[in-house]
Amino acid sequence: MRAARSPVLLVGDRGSDPEVTAALHRLIADTDLPVVETFQGAGVLSRELETHYLGRVGLFRNQPGDVVLARADVVITVGYDPVEYDAALWNTDATRAIIHIDAVPASIDNHYQPAVELHGDIAGTLGELAPLLSGLRLDAEANSATAEQRDRLTTIDEEARATSESGLGLNPAAVVLDLRDNLADDATVACDVGSNYIYMARHFRCYRPRHLLFSNGQQTLGVALPWAIAAALVRPGTQIVSVSGDGGFLFSAQELETAHRLGVTLAHIILRDDTYDMVAFQEVMKYGRTSGIQLGSYDTVSYAAAFAAHGHRANSMAEFVSTLETALAEPGVSIIDAPVDYSHNSDLGQTTPRRCVPLSRYD
Repeated sequence: MRAARSPVLLVGDRGSDPEVTAALHRLIADTDLPVVETFQGAGVLSRELETHYLGRVGLFRNQPGDVVLARADVVITVGYDPVEYDAALWNTDATRAIIHIDAVPASIDNHYQPAVELHGDIAGTLGELAPLLSGLRLDAEANSATAEQRDRLTTIDEEARATSESGLGLNPAAVVLDLRDNLADDATVACDVGSNYIYMARHFRCYRPRHLLFSNGQQTLGVALPWAIAAALVRPGTQIVSVSGDGGFLFSAQELETAHRLGVTLAHIILRDDTYDMVAFQEVMKYGRTSGIQLGSYDTVSYAAAFAAHGHRANSMAEFVSTLETALAEPGVSIIDAPVDYSHNSDLGQTTPRRCVPLSRYD
C-alpha cells in the first residue's frame, strides 16, 4: 500500500459496522487515501473526513468513483461483497493488486483475485494497519487526478440544482439534494428500488453508517416503507424518511395500516412518473423501445387519508421544500407525491469505456 502510486479504498456493506467505521476513520485521518463507498457502504465517512470521499459506485460504471477505481494501481476492499457491485463491472484491470480486508473469505472469480487477504475482525485489522500507514501521502499527480473527480461530484450536484424543474416535472437529483439539505445527520432514510434509488445513491450525502439504506443485492421493490417503519421503532425521536417511485410504493402501500396502528412518525416521498421507469429506460437501452411499463395515475392524497395519514402533492421545487418541512414536523405518517422528469434517465445507464490507464502507467 505504501508503494502504490494511486491506492483507493472501496468500502462495502460489512465495512459499515460502527466499530469498523470508527477504525476506518482512524486509519485514513492522517493520510491522503481516497475512499469510494458502495451503495450499502453509504455513510462510512464523517463530515470531518469528507475530503476523502469520492462518491458511491454500483449498477452502471459512469461515476467519479468508478474513474478513481479504474485508475488505481492498488484497490483495498473493506467489507466488500460482490453482490453489491460485481467486480466484473468495476474492476477494469484484473491484473492489478487487490487487498481484501473482511471477516469472510474473498469470493474469487476472474475479476476478483486478491493478492493479499486480511481475513478476520475488520476493525481489528484496520487498527493494526493504521500506525503502519500513518502519514501516507500521494504524489502531486495522483492527488490532482483525485481532486478532479472530487470536483466532478460537486459540479454534478450544482448542475442539478441549476435545472431543478422542467415542464415535465421536478429534476429527481434536485429533489434528492433538497431532501439532504432539510434532514439532520442522524436521520434515517430508506430507499426503495427503481430509478429513485440510483439518484439517492449518487446524490444523497450521508455521514453516519446504516442511516441510508439500500436493497442492492435482492433489489426488492417495496422495501422502503416497511424499513422506515422499523427504523421509526428503533430510532424514535429522529427523522425517518422513505423514498420510492409510484410503482414501488404500491408493492407495500398497505403497510400504512401497520404504521398507523403502531403510532410511528415518518415521511414517505413518492417520485411519480406513472411508469416503472427503471425497467423502461433499460428496455430502451437494450431494445430501443418499452413494453409493459405504463402505470396508471392514482390519487395518493386520498389513499393516504384512507389510512389516517397526511397526504400532500408538491408540483414545484418550492412546494416540495415547504411540504417537506411540514411533513417532518407533523406527527404520524406523511406522504409527499412529487411528479418528476425522468426523460433523461437513459443517461444513468451509460457506461464509461473499460480501458482507463492507471496512474502508475502514466509517463
